[in-house]
Amino acid sequence: MSDPTLASGPAAAVIGPYRHEKTLFTLIASLSVLFWVLLTLGTLGIIWIYMIFIYLFVLMAHSALISHLKGNAVRITPRQFPELHARIEACCQKVGLERLPEAYLMTGDGMLNAFATRFLRRYYVVLLSDIVDALEDDQEGINFYIGHELGHIARRHVANQWWMGPAMFLPLLGSAYRRAQEYTCDQYGAACCASLASASRAMAVLAAGTQRWKHMDSQAFIEQSAGTGGFWMSLNELTSEYPWLCKRMARLHDPKASTPRRHPLAWFFAMFLPNAGPGGLVFSMLIWVFLIGMLAAIALPAYHDYTQKMASAPAFAYAETLRSASQRHYESTEELASSPAELGLGPAPEGVKEVLMDADNGQIILSLKGDEKIIQMPYVDEDDQIGWNCSTTLAAAIIPKGSSCESVADEKDEEASKDAALGKLFGR
Repeated sequence: MSDPTLASGPAAAVIGPYRHEKTLFTLIASLSVLFWVLLTLGTLGIIWIYMIFIYLFVLMAHSALISHLKGNAVRITPRQFPELHARIEACCQKVGLERLPEAYLMTGDGMLNAFATRFLRRYYVVLLSDIVDALEDDQEGINFYIGHELGHIARRHVANQWWMGPAMFLPLLGSAYRRAQEYTCDQYGAACCASLASASRAMAVLAAGTQRWKHMDSQAFIEQSAGTGGFWMSLNELTSEYPWLCKRMARLHDPKASTPRRHPLAWFFAMFLPNAGPGGLVFSMLIWVFLIGMLAAIALPAYHDYTQKMASAPAFAYAETLRSASQRHYESTEELASSPAELGLGPAPEGVKEVLMDADNGQIILSLKGDEKIIQMPYVDEDDQIGWNCSTTLAAAIIPKGSSCESVADEKDEEASKDAALGKLFGR
């Protein structure tokens, strides 16, 4: 939609977007389109099957808000709050909206705000009663909030948010685009007011509250923006979707107003903090905490298995050596060995705490650190040849590749597994 031209308003000029909004839109839109194309190609289009279910879930969740509005808020119509309805009609004409959104007045429980949303191709504007009541002495200021929310509709901020969502999470870009939208819509709000003074007072309510705004010095508040260039102020704004109110006030009076440069170090840190929506810096850091925790939950067990596998490898090799030496000893002497020393073997590897060799049935048990075991059990097959069954209480992932050992880690009763192995001794 082209930017509509004002017939009246504080500047009687074209309502234009904030100077960075179009550039940021192009970047984020391009990245979002690239994301969806790559995701479609990478999944052979299957992603859109999942998107149907995601859409249905979001639709049902969003229906709760719309149902709440229709059931509990008061719809603004020519009959119900006719003055507010007339203001909405006039503002729609000024911003170039041909179709009026459904408008509702809802208790804000102390919140000073308004918002716009969309449901099944229908737009909604919600005014919270606290903001309307606060401007009872300057009702023209209510137009500022109406115009601001209509600006989100006219600029298609509401309509585009679903497909541009992936790129909106990007550090710096996502939050910068949202701040640019706020600056733009402030100008839409100002355009709907009869004077800049009314628009200024409307914004003062957000800063000073429902009563004290009447005594607030807007120019002094604008000058307050001189202190926003420090590291912490810069970092918190760079990770926020909303500009500081004192800067919004400054650009409300002059869209090209110069504000302090942000701290260079804040730019550096903000590059690593994703846009977390209204939560700002705290939620951005929580995303990292979540990611680190998730990676740790995956990596730590894998690292533990790796280290355990490396530590257990010599024990498995030693168990194979014991088995081969024990079989050779039996074949040559027809007697079963009772210790590694009897087989002429050196000391066990470091990871082996104890070696037990049963001279009655030939069973070999290696007790490892952590009370894990490797058991070698001989048996005689149908051809009177000696074979071996190897079992271990270690997890299957720990057993070295190529080993014939079987994990019995999932068995609750270790003695039951030993009895099962004994049943195979010499074909029994």
